[in-house]
Amino acid sequence: MTEKEKLGKHLLKLREKISSKDYNKEHISQQELADNNIGLTKHLIGTVERGEANPTLDKLIYLAKALNLKAINLFEIDINVDKYIKELDKIDNL
Repeated sequence: MTEKEKLGKHLLKLREKISSKDYNKEHISQQELADNNIGLTKHLIGTVERGEANPTLDKLIYLAKALNLKAINLFEIDINVDKYIKELDKIDNL
């Protein structure tokens, strides 16, 4: 298993922990997850879950937000998801 596939498998496990609100499924679908966020597409989520994509840090943060995560740990650095998104919004509004 490649490292990208490990990330994808982990993303899938996280997604499967979230109940679906819109569909008659046990867990949220890729489409439902994408529908909840700006900047994420079903295609992106699918390629990450299959280990085919190298998501940017920005996309990982939006995925974390969509998965209701408050923080993620990269290189043993905790990144606050909401704070990061607010900082992105400030840059976009300049």
